Amino acid sequence: MAALANDWHRCKIDKKLLKSLSKRTDKPALLWFGAYFSLVIALGIAVVLTWNTPWVWPVLLLYSLVWGAAASGSHETCHGTPFRSRWLNETSLWAFCWMVQMEPVWVRWGHAGHHSFTHHDVGDTELSEPNPVGWGRFFMVGTGLAGHINYTKTLIAHAFGRFTPDIRAVIPESEIPKAIRNSRIIVASYIAIVMWALLAQSWLPVALLVAPRLIGGPVIGFLHLTQHTGLQMNIFDHRFSTRSFTASPITRFFYFNMNNHIEHHMFPMVPFYNLPKLAAALKDQMPEPCDGLLGVYREVFGAVARQYREPGYFIKKNVPGAEMPSPVEVAAE
Repeated sequence: MAALANDWHRCKIDKKLLKSLSKRTDKPALLWFGAYFSLVIALGIAVVLTWNTPWVWPVLLLYSLVWGAAASGSHETCHGTPFRSRWLNETSLWAFCWMVQMEPVWVRWGHAGHHSFTHHDVGDTELSEPNPVGWGRFFMVGTGLAGHINYTKTLIAHAFGRFTPDIRAVIPESEIPKAIRNSRIIVASYIAIVMWALLAQSWLPVALLVAPRLIGGPVIGFLHLTQHTGLQMNIFDHRFSTRSFTASPITRFFYFNMNNHIEHHMFPMVPFYNLPKLAAALKDQMPEPCDGLLGVYREVFGAVARQYREPGYFIKKNVPGAEMPSPVEVAAE
């Protein structure tokens, strides 16, 4: 990729404060991730205990919805910022990625492309809602089906050593063998689970370890659509291309504070547990955050509906003391 600009706009912030907020420690992430995985295990035990009873269906649904939040965990750990100890970060990355059918090498380097070219139609390796979005694409992303299909196809292709040109462009050649090995391990583990279920003549292994990714897909998609949908594309100022919103403690917990999404994109070295403090420090230079998930979806639904009639429409953010920059072109190599 050949970008016309590498100087994304960054809000002014005291250097000492930014250094403090960027400091990584193990304890906050251990407590956060520990609480999350404890909840997953507790609900998994509840699925086993209610198996073959009518109660299993609501318990399985809740278990799957919590499981789906692992996508947010894979996002945090692919940045390498939650823990000071690398082994804790890598172990957590593997656990989260396995839960949502992602391979760690691909996730890490693919996400780097997303940060380098956020919401650009060339270079953004995770662009899933380019303007105009369209209701079909909105449904596929929102239900998690788009991600489920993409991740499954990618895992299988990588297991056979086949990489698309876009993925080849972001993964260093030295990392390709690791990506192939990891993909084969993950695919083999899923096959082993299915074989286990067949030999045991029970769907319980599949219900516990495979189905939650599909059933919990709307959690991934529903939150993903809040990030950039309907906003301006091809600009180098996250305040106009990315969305932050206020959130309840429950949403913050399962979304790992990614409701502060503009702040995360602007300063990705800041661990997720420090994002609320970063947001407070940058408040006067940011657009007003949407009022909760309802506020986000009022804005998003309105944008998608209007783009259906006016394909060139996008949401215009009011940013204190700043004008929306003009779109730039990013040429492919």
